[in-house]
Amino acid sequence: MTLVALVGLAVAGCGGPASSDSGDTLSMSLNTDPATFDPALAKSGDDYTVARLLFDTVVRKDEGNTLAGGIASEWKAVDASHYSFTIRDGLKCSDGSAITPSVVAKSLTRFAAKDTASSGRTLATGSATATFTPDDGTGTVKATLSKPWSDFLTGLTLPQAGIVCPAGLADLKGLAAGKVGGAFSGPYTLTSSQPAVSYQLTLRDDYSAWPKFAKPLDGKAAKQLNLLPVTDLATIATQLLSGSLDVGGVNDENVVRFADNPKFTNTTSANTTTYLLFNERPGTVFADRPDLRAAVAQAIDPQAFSDIISGKRGTTIDTVGSNKVACVNTDKKLLVAADPAAAKAKLAGLKFRVVGTTLLSGGNDYIGEALRKAGANVTVSSLDNANWTTVTSAGGKDWDINVQGDNNQLGTLTSSLLRVMGPATEDGGRNKMGLVNEDGYSYVQKAMSEVDKSAQCAALQSAQKSFLQRVDAIPLATLPTAIITRSGVGIRKFDDYIDPATVRITG
Repeated sequence: MTLVALVGLAVAGCGGPASSDSGDTLSMSLNTDPATFDPALAKSGDDYTVARLLFDTVVRKDEGNTLAGGIASEWKAVDASHYSFTIRDGLKCSDGSAITPSVVAKSLTRFAAKDTASSGRTLATGSATATFTPDDGTGTVKATLSKPWSDFLTGLTLPQAGIVCPAGLADLKGLAAGKVGGAFSGPYTLTSSQPAVSYQLTLRDDYSAWPKFAKPLDGKAAKQLNLLPVTDLATIATQLLSGSLDVGGVNDENVVRFADNPKFTNTTSANTTTYLLFNERPGTVFADRPDLRAAVAQAIDPQAFSDIISGKRGTTIDTVGSNKVACVNTDKKLLVAADPAAAKAKLAGLKFRVVGTTLLSGGNDYIGEALRKAGANVTVSSLDNANWTTVTSAGGKDWDINVQGDNNQLGTLTSSLLRVMGPATEDGGRNKMGLVNEDGYSYVQKAMSEVDKSAQCAALQSAQKSFLQRVDAIPLATLPTAIITRSGVGIRKFDDYIDPATVRITG
């Protein structure tokens, strides 16, 4: 997944509807305009946020890495290749049509199809082909994978796996534009869309599919949600403090503006990790050059990068996943140690193009400057989330080093490992570097065929050792994001994932 499902909530803008104390309306932030309203095609944090609010999934994440019922009331993993779901009775689409097992199966079939090229497909099914078989008589859907993938159920919690109703599947162009009123299976419908200003979501009167979390949510859902896009982090804090924003996120020094302020609640998530990725496609400067990739690692200081992007609130990492994720590498000997002199001997005179999201602008600039000190000729491009995602996922040779910000919604190491091994993005996978790394990917596949946690971790450690020794990526740091809610508003965190659809009016 690309940067931030909830960093997608990370900033609030000027203009558009303001917050309300009427008890009916809340204003939340987006980082930029959503690129699509088709959940299967969502690729960035803002897409994920609107998809979560507009479309339901069969299961949802709950606390303690457990699952909660969504559209499904029951689910079962027979083994790593066979699963079954019982669909809740009486659920309706936003046009009043019934959500049946056939509707669920048709939507999931499209999500899991290689031709759809959903960013969530490989997280949910790996390289397997998924077959969904509905039985409207018994109210069930059976799923069969051509290869085992033990993350399948967790993968179906992704917003990309949101169930699209028949009206949306019949008009995919309109679905992507948010113009099919009957497409939605979730609690809200999109009732107004003003790019760069606001997106108005309205609560459905007939909605009854709230997730069955182990601990019920407090409060009530807002009848109207106004999503406001802008990129300046300081503006978020100002809008929150002025009362014109109810929910916003801060991932830099602006967090201190809310310290010890009883009018706000800080819910912090650290599941966004940052690391450098190299473009290793044929004909690029880093293809078949592990020595150059190692030299880049020798030129930078992850702690300095961390301090810049997070206001000294982050933590350096030893792999591509957060330290809180199961099976993460802790062997620092696998990392390339800093050595500025050695870096300069390799990098002097070379030309590199560094790209990154605007949410990491200071960090992007630091990477560029560190490489310039090593004698390289470097250009740095900080792009908005949507453009950054497009550039780094399209394949090709338009960049050399990507400052990757990765929001791990699944809370699994596999989710982040697929950024540096397995199918490339241009082939429908998540791997942005373009080189499969067959050795590392074979260990991921082995892990996903196991149900024993110890066996999974052993295979995943081998996968991490593979990419670290090859220097396909350089681990940097976590990026803590504080979701700030005003008094009388709440939001739920499940482990290290904050669910935007759990925003509630509590006061």
